Amino acid sequence: MSEKSREIFGTPKTAPDQQHPAWCNPSRCTADPSTQADGYRSGVGGEHRSADVPLNIGAGSWPIPPTGVAFLTESVAPWRCSTFLRILVDGGAELSMAIESAGPLFAALTDLVTSGLAGQEANWR
Repeated sequence: MSEKSREIFGTPKTAPDQQHPAWCNPSRCTADPSTQADGYRSGVGGEHRSADVPLNIGAGSWPIPPTGVAFLTESVAPWRCSTFLRILVDGGAELSMAIESAGPLFAALTDLVTSGLAGQEANWR
């Protein structure tokens, strides 16, 4: 931030949230809010991270790898950051979305799968 910008807007003094989210796993967390105490500094601060949830995709069709992990992350900055769901599959493919988007998406997928299973069950009778 330039000196002129500081005069106009001031120096951000909003301290980052010092609390870890309930889902944050201490062994995975790299968050260091103290790095942002005097204003935002890109590339430092780390992130809160949840434990991995193993994904056994099983007998999927190529090119979908059979395993992966899902976890939550949240960056550290002098303001509130969004929480993201990240899904990594073997082979390096990654999906990342804000949890506000993930909830409705997974609800729609659950409805779709439930409908498919009900149709499949009806065909087996």
